[in-house]
Amino acid sequence: MGRTPKTNVCRRLSRRALGFFTRDAGVVQRTNLGILRALVCQESTKFKNVWTTHSKSPIAYERGRIYFDNYRCCVSSVASEPRKIYEMPKCSKAEKIEDALLWECPVGEIFPNPSDYKTSLIALTAHNWLLRISATTGEILEKIYLASYCKFRYLSWDTPQEVIAVKSAQNKGSAGARQAGTQQPGLLYLAVFRVLPFSLVGILEINKKVFTNVTDATLSHGILIVMFSSGLVRLYSFQAIIEQTHHLHSLKFHPWRMHFREAILGTTSSHLIRRNRKEFSIFVP
Repeated sequence: MGRTPKTNVCRRLSRRALGFFTRDAGVVQRTNLGILRALVCQESTKFKNVWTTHSKSPIAYERGRIYFDNYRCCVSSVASEPRKIYEMPKCSKAEKIEDALLWECPVGEIFPNPSDYKTSLIALTAHNWLLRISATTGEILEKIYLASYCKFRYLSWDTPQEVIAVKSAQNKGSAGARQAGTQQPGLLYLAVFRVLPFSLVGILEINKKVFTNVTDATLSHGILIVMFSSGLVRLYSFQAIIEQTHHLHSLKFHPWRMHFREAILGTTSSHLIRRNRKEFSIFVP
């Protein structure tokens, strides 16, 4: 049997304009990607390098914006040639942005300030400040200090565009304590905030005395996910934890669901895409 002939791109575009694919969810998206793939991958397509830059730090990309210098420089990739949107002043290593999320105003919400309706970058600095930065000017719109007793390092969405989880680095203990065989009971902290304005929901300590042999933990869609050295994964209702006590880090929790020997866990958060490469190039046909 011969190869199945591929549908011409012009015919696909005509069918899309006539609404052939609008009745089924996801079909239009797949069709658009198929058209794009056909245009990009055809042998006759040639590309030329229109812009290249280098960065000493990892490069992040999100929705047409490229972030350099630990998110302090933002470049638009939408135009034919990239255009710098903003560049924040140089800072010390303590003020370096460790992680960031892109926040967009939800439809139908009413806010006190006009700037609240514009896209913002939620950033976490090396010295434990949580910032909300204008995505168009780089101006700091809101800031809050987290804590001094641990080092917060990671940001993620609990509820996308509504609630964020700020995760600390794991407490490995001092070298002397490790040599003596002494372990710190607290593994890490999770600080949970509602967005715009920042309002604290609670700070949760993942303690080895409560979660024996715990190796990691995270929060997603209202579920506290705790991982253990045996490969066991347990899920807890974070809302139930909040309702039971205001002192989250001192409570022994009742599991919402218990034993999961294997689990595939994922989220639909709009977290910025990290790139280990420190070069960014744009090619056009």
